[in-house]
Amino acid sequence: MQRFGATCWSGDINNDFPTLEAQLALGLNTGLSGIPYWGTDIGGFFHPVPETGELYARWFQLGAFSPIFRSHGWVWREHVPWAHGPEVEAICRRYAELRYQLLPYTYTLAWQAHTRGLPLMRPLVLNYPDDPRAWTVGHEFLWGDDLLVAPVTREGATAWPVYLPAGRWHDFWTGASYEGPGGVTLPAPVDRLPLLVRAGAILPMGPVVQHTGERPLDEVTLLIYPDGASRFELYEDDGRTNAYRRGQYALTAFECATSPGAVTVRIGEAVGDRSVVPAGRRYVLELRMDPAGAITVAGHGELSRLVGPDQGDAGWWANGRGFIGVRLPDQLAPPVTVILRI
Repeated sequence: MQRFGATCWSGDINNDFPTLEAQLALGLNTGLSGIPYWGTDIGGFFHPVPETGELYARWFQLGAFSPIFRSHGWVWREHVPWAHGPEVEAICRRYAELRYQLLPYTYTLAWQAHTRGLPLMRPLVLNYPDDPRAWTVGHEFLWGDDLLVAPVTREGATAWPVYLPAGRWHDFWTGASYEGPGGVTLPAPVDRLPLLVRAGAILPMGPVVQHTGERPLDEVTLLIYPDGASRFELYEDDGRTNAYRRGQYALTAFECATSPGAVTVRIGEAVGDRSVVPAGRRYVLELRMDPAGAITVAGHGELSRLVGPDQGDAGWWANGRGFIGVRLPDQLAPPVTVILRI
């Protein structure tokens, strides 16, 4: 399994919250054992009796941040989102869509697993070995280096305790910021998975699609949480064949640096086989920061302020949730440097 990258799952498991809770430690230990691709039967394998809409929704949220994302069970019709009513179906759609949006990030994690042996689903201690608390935390995990996932595994919970390692962490849903190390309690209604982003993160995201063949990744949104100097290297290949083994893949570096008067973002040129990168790719930046005084693009000049994201081909806007959006001019090809004055 380690040598050939085989996937495994946790078996024909029960349909209850204690079983859901047990999956976390199982998945983390599997990843540390050199098997990065692991998943569960979302909702449990057996008949969902009694009605398990809440359980299914919570389990689906974990599945969206599992290496293998699969809903499966004894009677398949009982193990699909719409079997649990419209509210649960809507919740599941939200997380399925988020899964697809994060695919550029997640696919890069798969490349890291292939080249460096790192699991996609990482225990806190892997990144924070000097934190004594991180050695004992098994109810939450890192998705790559930048996302902290804390699945709710208790029935009826509307708030959830989360341990934060050192540094600043941002609530993915609300934008609220917290300082670690230490614990926080986050709101966790049934439609919300506690999810935090590490300060300094650069998350490449794609559009909402129904399947990977629907459209090329011709527009990438970089969700950026500026903090010091940070970097993320996006991996891409043809998504269909083993041609990557012959070097047919590309790596694109994204960098962000903060200074007393500015935030600078750089989008590098793709290195490697550029044929796997869609021609004319567009970039949109979303940065967690206060509205800027001026935003300039090297070689292009100052961008205009827009009312919103749909009000022009290029420019910037404040979305009212603590983020600045920037749409770069279509004609610009990497490398591109964007300077946001504070």
